[in-house]
Amino acid sequence: MATASLKRSEDPLDTTVRLMTPERIVFQYPLAGPFRRYFAYLLDLAIVLVAVILTTIALVVLSLGSTSGIGPIFVAYFVLMWGYRGVSEALFNGQTLGKRMLGLRVVSERGVPITGAQAVLRNLVGSLDGTVPYFLRPDLTSLLLLTGLTSMLLTRKFQRLGDLAAGTMVVVEQRRKRSGLVRVEEPAVVALLPWLPLRVEAGPELARALSDYVNHRARLPRARREEMAMHLARPLSVRYGLPENVPADVIVCAFYHRVFVGE
Repeated sequence: MATASLKRSEDPLDTTVRLMTPERIVFQYPLAGPFRRYFAYLLDLAIVLVAVILTTIALVVLSLGSTSGIGPIFVAYFVLMWGYRGVSEALFNGQTLGKRMLGLRVVSERGVPITGAQAVLRNLVGSLDGTVPYFLRPDLTSLLLLTGLTSMLLTRKFQRLGDLAAGTMVVVEQRRKRSGLVRVEEPAVVALLPWLPLRVEAGPELARALSDYVNHRARLPRARREEMAMHLARPLSVRYGLPENVPADVIVCAFYHRVFVGE
C-alpha cells in the first residue's frame, strides 16, 4: 500500500505523481489535467441529463399526466444529479461512465482505491466548484467552474476542492495490450507456492511489474534475471517470511502465479 508521495524539484508540474510503498518501491501515476477531466465531466453530465429525461417521461406516464408526478420527478432529479457521481465512484472503484470512457480513475492521495466515504465527500464538496450544473444561474455555474479550475491549477496534483477535502486525486490509467497468461511450472517455483496464500492481492502497478517481468524473462540470461527480480523479490520475501537463499527469479515467478493463476 502506497503511503507517501515523493517531491522532486526536477519533476514537471503536470505529468506524474510519484508514490513510495513501505517496501521503498516507487510507482508513478500520470495525473489527469483539467481539460481531460472537463470532457469527462461533460460526458457524465450528458448521461445524467438523459437519465433525468427518461425518468421524467416514465413518471409522467405512470402518473397519467397528473400533478401528482411532479414530486417524484423532483426527487428523481435530485437523486440523479447529486448521487450519480458519488455512487458510481464508490461502486466502480473511482470511476463514472465518463471517466471510464476517457481512461480516468479517482484514487486516494496514497495511490490506493478510494473508499465509499471519500467518493461521497469529494462529490458533495465538489458542488462548490461546479460539478452540479445550475441551469437557472449560468453566471453562478461559470463562477463555480472557474473556482474548480483555479484549485486544480494551484495544487500539485490537480485537485479540486472536493479532492482536497477527501484526500483524493484523479489519474490516467495506462492501458497496455494484454498478453497471454504465462504458465510458470518450473519445479523450484512449484515448490515455493505452498509458502504463499492461495490468492495474493496486488495493485495495478505491482501486477503490471510482475506481468512484464515474467513475459520477458525468457529472453534474459540468468544473472540478469536475478538482478532485475531482486527489486521485487526482496520486499515480498520479507513480507511473507519466505525461506532464505531462494533465487529472486523464483520468488517473482511464484508471486506471478498466485496473483494471476491463484491455486
